[in-house]
Amino acid sequence: MRKYLFLIVFISILGGFCGVSVASVTELEVVEVTGSRLAEDVEDVPAPTYVITSGEIARSGARSAQELLSRVPGVSGFVYSAAMTQSKGVSVRGLNTEVLLLIDGVPATSANYGVGAVLGSPFDLRSVPVGNIERIEVVKGAASAIYGSNAAGGVINIITKKGAEKNSASVLLEGGNGEWLRGSVRGTAVLSGDARVTVGYTKTKEGDKNIRLLPDGTYDKARDYNGNDYILRVEKGVWSFSAELGDYESKWDYYNNFSSLIEKNSQKNDYGRFLLGYNDGRTTGRIYYQTGERTVYDDSGVTDYEDRVFGVSFNRKTELFWLPAVFGMDLRREEAEYTNKNNPWGNSNPYDLARNGVAPYVEFTVPLGEVGLDIGLRYEYWGVDNGEDVSEFIPRLSLNWEDMNSGLWYLTAGRFFSMPSFMQMFYSYQYWSPNPDLRPEKGWSYDLGYKNLKAKNPWSIGLFYMNVDDKIDYYSDPITWMGQYVNLAAYRAWGAEAEITFNFSENWAYTQGVSWIKAKEKKQGANWQRSSAPRWDVSGRLNYTSGPWSGELAFNWLLDRRIDNNTFGNYSEKHIFTVDLAFAWERGNDKIRLACMNVFDKEYVLDSYGYIMPERRFMLSYERTF
Repeated sequence: MRKYLFLIVFISILGGFCGVSVASVTELEVVEVTGSRLAEDVEDVPAPTYVITSGEIARSGARSAQELLSRVPGVSGFVYSAAMTQSKGVSVRGLNTEVLLLIDGVPATSANYGVGAVLGSPFDLRSVPVGNIERIEVVKGAASAIYGSNAAGGVINIITKKGAEKNSASVLLEGGNGEWLRGSVRGTAVLSGDARVTVGYTKTKEGDKNIRLLPDGTYDKARDYNGNDYILRVEKGVWSFSAELGDYESKWDYYNNFSSLIEKNSQKNDYGRFLLGYNDGRTTGRIYYQTGERTVYDDSGVTDYEDRVFGVSFNRKTELFWLPAVFGMDLRREEAEYTNKNNPWGNSNPYDLARNGVAPYVEFTVPLGEVGLDIGLRYEYWGVDNGEDVSEFIPRLSLNWEDMNSGLWYLTAGRFFSMPSFMQMFYSYQYWSPNPDLRPEKGWSYDLGYKNLKAKNPWSIGLFYMNVDDKIDYYSDPITWMGQYVNLAAYRAWGAEAEITFNFSENWAYTQGVSWIKAKEKKQGANWQRSSAPRWDVSGRLNYTSGPWSGELAFNWLLDRRIDNNTFGNYSEKHIFTVDLAFAWERGNDKIRLACMNVFDKEYVLDSYGYIMPERRFMLSYERTF
């Protein structure tokens, strides 16, 4: 333990020396940018970057952040997406548990998740109401050197709305088929000087929806969804405090494989996020607390999952031996609890455990003529209750060069790792056994690309390769069914991604995105086999704006899919093609939006369990600001 304490003291002393030279640093406001604490804009980040703006969010008609993220090439939100009763996750470059979600720069991942599209998502995007999102930044490739565990496939940073500059309020009402209803109110009061208080509330409801196609042609159905989200934000000068709380309840019918009966299931979720922040343009500090509880009622009884996270982070922009640099420290405590009651098969073993992490880091830029060498170094240590302690050194190196056209060339190599969840380590139920000796997933990611996001027609193109070793998966004996989560898999992926926006005129613009990926997985005792991720992800958006009118025609085309081990039928669609359409009219303080998702009402099966695409949806909304 002494060496870890030494590293902490060393970084602190280094920061003290660096602070001596800060007077020589030009007084410029520092804007935190996803993917790099040194960059002033996402355009300068040496990695594939995408931004979903507030305008795009307003035009989209999206129910959740999951649907918004499907706009990004190589990011799939078509995972358990038919109804709001289902958890909302995404995959990036074919990975889902190895994707990090940030909310206002703070990691917002759960410590209780397993594998697969449902249990495998380390976050649920239903806890982030669309009406509270200002923009979303997506940075692909390894970012563990910047943010720590889980940032292998990429980082998604959801930036929430800040308070208005003057006293104001807004009301939104939205309705649609499937008993869809969303209503929200939001207001900001300017107290004195730069002090502002913002409060908001969102109510969401949805009725019956088909969610899974069964072999006999019938469906599992989502029966009811009710959600409530509350926000409070206080801002004054360099300080801010935010509280986001909510609850949502789901009900659905599920076909039981063994009893051939339809089970009545329900789930209750509660979440809370509290953040005290400081940012004076050079020094950033955060103290945060997050909690989440999920209670599932099904044929296995009543199951409770609870997460609690407390964290402190600090970083400062300065000079390190006359080089532009940022140094900092992350401290984080994660607690997870699991219980199961009234289980007819016998109660499983509960757990209530914690782990503590400390991570000093530094980033700096070394000029090599016209080329810049960005170096990120992070050391992360985790002390785990009833498990193995983990320590990792995580570097990231990037060569980047800006050409005469303000375009950026980059070559980036980054190490990453993903800590196993508490569920993967300690879950025990019926034929499942705990495995506290699980090792973190590890690997490298490489990106080579060019982007010019400042051009009249912004565009980007890149190649990537990544490998994941010690991948965590569930393995069971085919005879006894006894099994556990183990380090038995590996993952390899390489591919290309590109996006370009054609700004034809003041009124018309078209964005074309494309992603191609060749991914392979290897499980215990098996040869390398193709991953189920679609090879091609092609998407386009045609936008029109004229006076009070705006519109968007969007399509998404997933090609060359593969579904193995079909459980409920032979679902063999190799392609998915959907079209969405949205219009808006805005004048003065009034805004009306009409959206139609999945215009042609095509039904596609997404996986071997029969889960399907969302049905065609119509939504009409009215918003009034005061």
